[in-house]
Amino acid sequence: MIARQSVWADPRVVELSKSFVPVADEVHRLQTVNDPEGLLFQKIAEQGHYAGYGPPKHTGTRQGIYATAPSGVLLASINSNDPAAMAAMLERALEVWNRLPREERLLPDEILSDAPEILRPERFYPEGGLVLRVNSRDLPRETPLSDWRARAWNLDYAWFAKEEARQFLPEGTPEVGQAHDVPAPLIRRIARAHLVDNVRGQTVAYGEEDIQRARLTSTVTAIRDGVVSLRLEGETRTEAAGRWAINDRWDADNPHSRTRGFEAKLMGTAQYDLNQNRFVAFEMVAAGERWGGTQYNVRKDDLGPAPLGIAFTLAGNTPTERVAPAFYRAYGWK
Repeated sequence: MIARQSVWADPRVVELSKSFVPVADEVHRLQTVNDPEGLLFQKIAEQGHYAGYGPPKHTGTRQGIYATAPSGVLLASINSNDPAAMAAMLERALEVWNRLPREERLLPDEILSDAPEILRPERFYPEGGLVLRVNSRDLPRETPLSDWRARAWNLDYAWFAKEEARQFLPEGTPEVGQAHDVPAPLIRRIARAHLVDNVRGQTVAYGEEDIQRARLTSTVTAIRDGVVSLRLEGETRTEAAGRWAINDRWDADNPHSRTRGFEAKLMGTAQYDLNQNRFVAFEMVAAGERWGGTQYNVRKDDLGPAPLGIAFTLAGNTPTERVAPAFYRAYGWK
């Protein structure tokens, strides 16, 4: 998100980007799948700024900005939050494009026949279920940061199937004052896949074995015209231990024993319309302390403990709000 603020809002970058077709996608899927989309991206990425870091010195990510021809010929690439550097990269890309013969710009027509084999995670979008926007950011601390890190935040989405959404409420006919423990699989999934420190960059989900506590209780506070109002309250604690790097590719070959975790209190409110069988309002905050870092979440010199906040709000239904959760694989959906 810091790149959207510092790079893609820059007037020079905005003007240059008019000569391109901007596309954003989740890098982990693209760099690991073997469908036509993934293979094309991998071909492009291996020509770019991480070229030469393939096995056995794989960095684990191919994150960045790639300017490419439809054929997969790389024009230029970069991984930077500096708008001047981004503008220079786009200018180089346009120069290469203008010199590129037409026959080298396009893919062969027959590759389009493989399109039905592309299985994007958006096929799991829970129509009629609960879709939440998930925002994460650092909370105020005793010694405030003064650089871009103080403004950093990130965005993800959380999905719940229609039958899962109903499980946030008591079974049967709800009554005012009734308390209900949200089923363990749902709150544990939230703890593993969404209560993560992705404020500044990529991270990884927690494992089921990393969950030490995970509880969420919904209490019916009012019922009016078929709309059930809920108060949400809970707590989680996750902690992972192992050996990994914390400084991008610079220490990829030098992992150390580490721990990382997040302990949080959860609180919020929600409204569920029994007539429509869906949530019409949902606001929940997880606030607490995080510690440790992962290879790409830019915490190498800020391992904490330090305060972190994660907010869950009802998402809309625009195309950009139908993006799959970063860790949808952790859902176990088939």
